[in-house]
Amino acid sequence: MANTMAEEKDMDYSRALITILKGVVDKRTQPDIWNIIKDNQPRMEEYVAQIGLLLYVDDNAGYAYVKQNDDENLPRLVPRHQLSYGLSILLVQLRKSLGDFDASNGDSILVLSFEDIKLRLKPFYPAATNETKFDNEVNRHIKKAVEMGFLSEVYGQADAYEVRELIRSFVTADWLQRFNERLQDYLDFGSRNAEEPSEENALDF
Repeated sequence: MANTMAEEKDMDYSRALITILKGVVDKRTQPDIWNIIKDNQPRMEEYVAQIGLLLYVDDNAGYAYVKQNDDENLPRLVPRHQLSYGLSILLVQLRKSLGDFDASNGDSILVLSFEDIKLRLKPFYPAATNETKFDNEVNRHIKKAVEMGFLSEVYGQADAYEVRELIRSFVTADWLQRFNERLQDYLDFGSRNAEEPSEENALDF
């Protein structure tokens, strides 16, 4: 009996470890995995450190993930995700909106509609952009942000999205500085029908 329980705990641990190595764990949507991580946090931290990773757990916001320890001279296990022009703009606007919201709303959550998001992105696209094409592109970037855990759909509200706290950990001051270095290219693209900024210089995580 004791051996069976130990085997089940080891299986749960392995399942949680594999899950977090594949991406972000959200307490709200993955409570079982979250609890296993919390119960085994020191053990998991020790394991991932051996392969050049850091375990990050935010108890207040309710998410956990692993990231590469850049101080270690090891091959990269966590791949960098190159961000398109539109997705970079979206993430910056979401982070800015969250900061502005924090200053006046305390512990409330920030919910943006599809139209709210469109308004924030509009200045960064040429005025001549076809409206239907623009809507489709914004929708594509929103879906990607949901997939990455930065937005979540609000139950019972059509085209409404909660801006998740996770975005603070990725859209950092250093990341924003890199964005600002490319800002003129982005503004040039938005002010006229210029060529979209090169993907070779795209931001990443």
